[in-house]
Amino acid sequence: MPSNREEIIAEIKAHIGRFGGGFGDWCVGTAKDPRSPFFESHRVAEMNDGLTYREAFTPGSAQAIRDYLVNECGLCLDLDAAPEPGRFVFAYRKGAPARPEPCSDHPTFRKLAA
Repeated sequence: MPSNREEIIAEIKAHIGRFGGGFGDWCVGTAKDPRSPFFESHRVAEMNDGLTYREAFTPGSAQAIRDYLVNECGLCLDLDAAPEPGRFVFAYRKGAPARPEPCSDHPTFRKLAA
């Protein structure tokens, strides 16, 4: 059921407070369908990244909420996760592992950002 702007912002901010981390540790975006591959991959992988989403009344309202959370609260904008904008505003904590680390006796070397 769609919610208004103030409710969605308050619910997402409260969720972040419960799950932990600063606003800058979280990403936000909009999506057309909560059954899309993006959402399903989070559910199946049990990423433990605090994914939450709320339905706005219109895509324009969802984008305004997203923009507020980015510009006023400091969340990171995620345009890649769900390329089609829609009525659903989602947020998740960035940096959570995309999948469990494989078990191995061999060392893993990661490329560090410059």
